[in-house]
Order: sequence, then structure tokens, then C-alpha cells
Amino acid sequence: MHKDKSQKVLGILVVIFLITFLVVPIITLFTKAFQNVDGMFIGIQNFTDYLSTRGFRIILRNSLKVSCISTVISIILAFIYAYGINRTNIKFKGLLHWLALLPLFAPTMTHGISLIYLFGNKGILTNLFNINLEIYGFWGITISEAIYVFPPVYLMFSLALKNTDNRLYEAAEVMGTSVIRKFLTITVPSIKFALITAFFSAFTMTFTDFGAPKIIGGNYNVLATEVYKKMLGQQDLEMGSVVGVILIIPAIIAFIVDFIITNKNKVEVDSKATKYVIHDNKSRDISIGIVNIIIGSIILILFATIVLSAVVTNWPYDLSITRKWFSFDVMGTSGFKIFGNSIFVAFLSAIFGTMICFIAAYLCERSSSLKFAKRVVYFMGILPNAIPGLTIGIAFMFFFNKQGNPLGFLYGTFAILILANIIHFFATPFLTMTNEMKKIDKEYENASEMMGVPWYGVIRRVIIPLSLPAILESFSYYFVNSMMTVSAVVFLYFPTTRLATISMINKADIGEMAAASAVAVMIIITNIVFRVIFDKLSGRLRKNKKLSV
Repeated sequence: MHKDKSQKVLGILVVIFLITFLVVPIITLFTKAFQNVDGMFIGIQNFTDYLSTRGFRIILRNSLKVSCISTVISIILAFIYAYGINRTNIKFKGLLHWLALLPLFAPTMTHGISLIYLFGNKGILTNLFNINLEIYGFWGITISEAIYVFPPVYLMFSLALKNTDNRLYEAAEVMGTSVIRKFLTITVPSIKFALITAFFSAFTMTFTDFGAPKIIGGNYNVLATEVYKKMLGQQDLEMGSVVGVILIIPAIIAFIVDFIITNKNKVEVDSKATKYVIHDNKSRDISIGIVNIIIGSIILILFATIVLSAVVTNWPYDLSITRKWFSFDVMGTSGFKIFGNSIFVAFLSAIFGTMICFIAAYLCERSSSLKFAKRVVYFMGILPNAIPGLTIGIAFMFFFNKQGNPLGFLYGTFAILILANIIHFFATPFLTMTNEMKKIDKEYENASEMMGVPWYGVIRRVIIPLSLPAILESFSYYFVNSMMTVSAVVFLYFPTTRLATISMINKADIGEMAAASAVAVMIIITNIVFRVIFDKLSGRLRKNKKLSV
């Protein structure tokens, strides 16, 4: 009885937290979109006025064009890359795998800055080879976005290819099926769910991304930069809220599609699949190996460019090595403090975000009561997947800056940045820990309860140790993404709470690209070091877990 009561209290607190910092701010944003400057309800007038403008049609066309083309490019390249690593005998698989993951550790602005240093007006390739690529605008954004979404799409395809049952290929070989027919009848159907999920995920990520278009977009406006201009440039809060609502639409569609596919895929991959056996094929390995090396080299060149641009004196005229761009005087008088702010916010976001996700996951998977509350918590736990970072930032600005809000004191503090990060990245850590807890045998808890161990003692002695790899993974996910994010915090920072990613944008805006590169390099190094450490810890824990079983 005491256990049920305590868990009910805990469940209520989690629900209150998610309603307060997720549901209510989004409702506030929607309310703002249906009001005029005086706060009067005017129905869909704001939407009618904005959607009927020629500017909207152009911006929408630009956004759709960039998102569709970058998505198609990333899907094609990521599939070839994943196929090469999982279905061939090409060399340097480990290196190629890690090269594919490099963009995960860099803010999206980084790719745009690299392209500017390569193909911009003062780009090294522009000057050396007289290459005149229109990098500012459509092509710059498209290439940047394709690089941005390449890692998650590659990981989706890799997982799908690994889960394909080799017995299907063995049966096809017995029947004398051709290579092309096996590809069309076995490989393609086996990755169809990954393909659909990858398309909608990549499309949503590119459609709502702010960093790349802001850096390299020039006069080529998309919806993400449009909402920034409306909110901060024109101070048109009502129309800004309209654009913020519009940005949710593709995310919601992707959310629904992913939910349906995930549930359907669970049924179809229920049987145990045998591991795919790679057969020798030199011509296949050479052709796909060349493509993979080219893709990996492009990623490496882009990251080498950002590092090089941060350590040379005057790109591309004076390539002598210097440390001046890393001096905090160049990055701004409070440069050290700004980078410290990012680490501080990322660390606290990781701590509190992981704690709340763990509690929510425990209530959903291990609690014997609270059936309705569990459904509510689970739904709100995955809901952030359908809300872009920009929309969360706008919603938080309206909610916390609203007159009469007792939580208004949080506006302009680090707390609001931490809360925005917790909500923005909530879904993935929550699902990670939920899936981990599904694997824990309930006999552990039953045995502990029979021995008189209270439920919170079971959590401390059983649930946490067995879930520790997932907890570390969630912590790392929160930290790395909080270090890189700009969309969720660009409307919420004050001069005293400025973060490194904001500093990157500010430096790029005034033409100090080298200083922006230096900030990017520090973020990348911090994230990679942090991730490597946590991967090693997680690996050891999983190994110990297997040995103990």
C-alpha cells in the first residue's frame, strides 16, 4: 500500500512536470497564433494573412525543395555506405563507421562554415582552382543538411541490414535467384520500414533546422530562418508564432508514421534471424569501397577544414599556424565564460534530464499501478519527437515571459535553457531507458520484495545497476546534444547566459568566421572526448552485466 501511494505521488510529479514545461508552453504558442497584437482572439486571421502572402509561398517552396533534395541525397549515400560496411568485405570498416558519425558531434552551423571556407568568395578551392560554386543559398544549405542527417540515416540502415534473416538469402541461392532479384525481393523489403522512417526523420530534421540556413543561406530564406526574422528582427510575435506552428506539421506527420511503423515492425521481426553471411565478391567490394571512401573523405575534408580554418592566420592567403583564434580576446571578452556556460548547461541538462527520464521510464515499465498515468507519461515522453527545437524555444519564450506567470522568474536564467534542453531531447533517452527496463526480469524485484526490501531500495540495488548502460547512454546523449543545440535556445538566452553555439552564430554574423570555427572545434573536441569516455564506461558495464548473468 505504501509502495502504491509513493509511486502515485512520483507519477503525479512527473505528469505535472511534463504538463508544465511541455504541454502548457505549446498551448501558449498555439494561443498566441490565434491572437492579435492586443491579445484578442481573432480565429485563423493570422494564418490566412500569412499563408496568402507571396513571401510565404516562396519560403515554403524553398524549404520543401531543400528538405526533399537533401533527404534524397542523404538516403542514397547513407544506404550505399551502410551496405558497404554491413554487406561487403571492404577494408577500414571501423574507420569509415566513425567518420560517418563525426557530424553527430558538431553543430549544424559547422558544415556551412566549412563549405564557405572551401567554396565561398575567399574559399581555398575557389581561389586555387577557380571553382565558382553558388554556395550561398540553395546548394550550400542542401549540402549542409545532407551532411547533418547522414549519420542517423546511416545508423537506421545499418540496423535494418543487420537484422535481415540470412536464411532468406540461403533459400534464394538454392533456387538460383540472381543478385539483382535477391536485392529487390529480400534486401529492399527488409529495409522498407527503415527507409520510410529515415525519409520522414531526415525530412523533418532538414525542414526545421536553423543553424545551416542561418550561416550559409544568404538571401535564400526558409521557414526556420523566417521565424527567426519574425521574432527577433521584425518583432512580429504573432506571425512568428504562426510560423512556429507550421514547423510542427511535418514533425507530427513523421511522429505518427514512425509510431505506426515501429509497432508494425515489432511484429514482423519477432522471429530470430540468423546473421548475414558475407560472400566474396571483389568487383562489388572495389566499387562500393571506392564510393564509401569518397563519402568518408568528404566528411573528413569538411571537418579538417573547420579545424584548419581555426588555426591558420588568414585563410586562404596566409596559412601559417596560429593560436590567436583560440584566444578568448578574439572570441570575445567573456569567451571563456561563454564556453563554460555551455558545459555548465549541458552537464546540468544531462543530470536532471537523465534523472527525470529514468523516473518516467520506471513508472511506465516497472510500476504495478498507475495504469492511466503510465499511458499519459509515455505519450508525453515521446511527444517531444514531434516538436522542433525552434518551436520549443518560441513556446518557452511566450510561456515564461507571460505576465502573471509565477514561473516568470526563470526567464533569462540558465534554468530556462536547461529546461528547454530537457524537453527538447527527452524522447530518445526516455525510450532508451524504457527499452532497457523491459529486459529486466521481474523476478529480481519479486525476490527483493520477499526479502523485505522497499521499492526504492529495489531501484537502488537492482534497477539502477541493471539499467546503468542505458543511463550512461542517456546522459551522454543529453550532454552532446545540449552542447550543440542552437534552435531551442536561440530565443531564450540573455547576454549573461550566452552559449558557445550562440557565439558561433554571432561571430559568423559579423564576419569573424575563424573565431566561429574555433568555437566549433572546441565543441567537437569536447563532445568526442566526452562520448569516448562514456562509450568505454558503458562497454565495460555491459560486459560485466553479461558475465554476471
